[in-house]
Amino acid sequence: MDKMTTVYSSKYNEDDKAEALDILEQITDKKVDRKVVFDRYTQISHQYEKAMVVINYNGPRETAATVAQLFPSNRNNVCMLDVAAGTGLCAIELNKYNFLELDALDASEGMLFEAKKKKLYGRYIIDVLGENALDINDDTYDAVIICGLSTDIMRRLPIQAFETLIRIVKKGGYVVNTGFYTTFTDGHIETEDFRGRMRTLESQGKWKQVEVRRFHQYLQGRDGAVSVHKIC
Repeated sequence: MDKMTTVYSSKYNEDDKAEALDILEQITDKKVDRKVVFDRYTQISHQYEKAMVVINYNGPRETAATVAQLFPSNRNNVCMLDVAAGTGLCAIELNKYNFLELDALDASEGMLFEAKKKKLYGRYIIDVLGENALDINDDTYDAVIICGLSTDIMRRLPIQAFETLIRIVKKGGYVVNTGFYTTFTDGHIETEDFRGRMRTLESQGKWKQVEVRRFHQYLQGRDGAVSVHKIC
């Protein structure tokens, strides 16, 4: 994990902060493969939500606010897939805006087990976004959201992953992606490749980027960004 000044929630003690940081280091470990990371998510699933509060994770709130702007009315009829849904933090925020038709996709069975306790989603899909085809019909959703997916995983997603998202979203619908601001803007070759894949799909007329919005306090005091693509 990159060195940074961590901003904690003030109501937690030093033990809480140490536990939260340990959890974050486990699930952002660059030295292990994705399967190990997914297994770690399952192992810490019962501690995950508290850890995210301790380290000031505001991605779900900003994601929901963005989606609310995209769909100002008839929200109870908007059908949405939450990719990397985890324990349902985005669904909790979306429910506040009356978005209720939600499905969840996550590679961690343990994380989705925690989400099921809250009865937040209609369908719980244990699968990995990547080269594989998801068991979801074409034109199913009005929007797909991705919030908090590991930066390293996001940067390395193959173009097929985004083609799958485009396939399952209706024309005129949206893909909303929330992460660290640097995921979309820094000069690393992985980021250049990531932006290149996004531009390739746009040049093919499959989607169009309509917004990139920077916001403060995404996670640990670092800035985040919400990127919105509209399906053509």
